[in-house]
Amino acid sequence: MFWDRYFWNLHDDFSYEILEDNPIRFHLTENHTLLLDPGEDLAYISLSFQYKAEDELEVAWDDEAHFHPFVLRFHELQVMVDKIAVVHNLEKWIPALLLRRFVGIESFAELQTISAWELEMRKASGLFTEDELRAWFEKSKQDHENFWDNCDRRWSYQEPFGWVFEGNDAYSLRSSADSHFPFQQWNRMLAELGC
Repeated sequence: MFWDRYFWNLHDDFSYEILEDNPIRFHLTENHTLLLDPGEDLAYISLSFQYKAEDELEVAWDDEAHFHPFVLRFHELQVMVDKIAVVHNLEKWIPALLLRRFVGIESFAELQTISAWELEMRKASGLFTEDELRAWFEKSKQDHENFWDNCDRRWSYQEPFGWVFEGNDAYSLRSSADSHFPFQQWNRMLAELGC
């Protein structure tokens, strides 16, 4: 049931009180931490970044109205999932499914690659039946290819920011136009992770 609610396939009045003001902390390096705060009702899912003991800073959020979730490139997610699994002694599918929504996708071809990877993570979880996995994968393939042909969102490397996700459909704070995004600390973390 948690995953159905987390992926917004189930909307009910259930709440997870343990998650209220209690974000999930993913330590990635000695000085860099991601904080995933799904909230008690999973309606507003926030991702924050913390450098050393500084205040955490929201770098992405997902809701069903005014979302700005896209802060990770797919390769970065894969590296982070591997690191989180080792540091926190978790199976890879857990951080994979929790953080997948924060990946900025550029094209239909990339969506297909990421969906195939996510399918493997879903299989590894053991939480889904074969019918559920097949239905999810078929649904992921139904995204209209012409939507992606007309979609204006691209990753590009721009000095002095590093990788940014920009365009009319980017919905990302990791943009050269966002003066509050912690590019210096973020890029240091990526370098330490080997991204």
